[in-house]
Amino acid sequence: MVQNHRGKSNKIILFFSIFLVGIGFSIIMPILPYYAESMGANAFQLGLLLTVYALCQFIFAPYWGAYSDKVGRKPVLLLGIIGFALTFVFFGLANSWWMLFLARIAGGILSCAAMPTALAYIADSTSIEERGASMGLIGASIGMGMIFGPVIGGILSKISMAFPFYFAGLFTLINGLAIFAFLEESLPESKRNKMVKVKRASLLNGLFTPLAFILIIMLFTSISESIHHGTFALFIQGKLGFGPYHVGWAFSSAGLVAVIMQGLVVGKLINRYGEEKTAIGGLIVMVVGFILLLNSFSLVSVIIFMGIFASGIGLIRPSINSLVSKQTTKQQGATMGVLQAYDSLGRAIGPACGGFLLDINLSYAYITAIIAATIALSLFIHHHTRNVGLTAECQEN
Repeated sequence: MVQNHRGKSNKIILFFSIFLVGIGFSIIMPILPYYAESMGANAFQLGLLLTVYALCQFIFAPYWGAYSDKVGRKPVLLLGIIGFALTFVFFGLANSWWMLFLARIAGGILSCAAMPTALAYIADSTSIEERGASMGLIGASIGMGMIFGPVIGGILSKISMAFPFYFAGLFTLINGLAIFAFLEESLPESKRNKMVKVKRASLLNGLFTPLAFILIIMLFTSISESIHHGTFALFIQGKLGFGPYHVGWAFSSAGLVAVIMQGLVVGKLINRYGEEKTAIGGLIVMVVGFILLLNSFSLVSVIIFMGIFASGIGLIRPSINSLVSKQTTKQQGATMGVLQAYDSLGRAIGPACGGFLLDINLSYAYITAIIAATIALSLFIHHHTRNVGLTAECQEN
């Protein structure tokens, strides 16, 4: 009984910590495009800012995941969150283009220690039956943070463009101190791979495993999603003339929908239909959301269409995380790190591609996002159909 209570307390602390990470991350989303523009950046250069961040995550996420298998989850989680906090402060101090890039590089290297470690923490401390719902709650925690973060960022930007970065840094630092004080370790000493040399897992080798299709699907899904995140503010400014305040409300509406989907809906859908069908449904909804956003005509329409997009993502990510976790019996940290790396690779490709296309034509970025999401959907349908066929064949034999 006491052990069960401690387990629940640890999950609550972890969910709250990820919620604060969500606030820290999303508080800058309405401001970053305009902050970069104030230093002379165009849409393509803004895309590069997002790309270098994701590229560093792509390189380092597998290391952090494997390292958490060796030393435990809590030290790596702490390193990621406190390091993330310090890079916010550096970003606020930036007064030139190269300083923005340095801050984003440091943020990418350190922040990617948090999410795969948090997912591995959940895998350590949940049963197979609880896994899907718990992964959904992790996503809901981020979504919850994204409800408040963009609005706070939009409001604080009226003080100064740099002020939201300082606020996010302080907020994230307090989060790290709370983890240090209250969160218990989930990976016992006896289960750690202490004798194994930590090295970056081969991403190419991942393509020769049963997870290959899922990794490629994550890549295309992430490309699609990150094109949207990287170009939305400038797209909506060019189409409807909106600024940080309006963009903040649009992102917050997406966060609200994500919380509802990931906190209340996705776990039930996974338990009823399975991860693959739930993710396929999410991809369909995401494509519809992109098509609608491309045809936005007012602030209300933008908020509604962002909500539709977010509901799709709210179904996709927990489903994929749960599916990968269930297919991994050992080294959850390393596996989640590889998944995070493919996610980060997509987020490295998407923003630069989207920014380049946005500079050519206002609609090209979203058209490309629709194509990438459709590829992911087609691959997932093929993967699911093949698995169903193999299961039926085995049953016949």
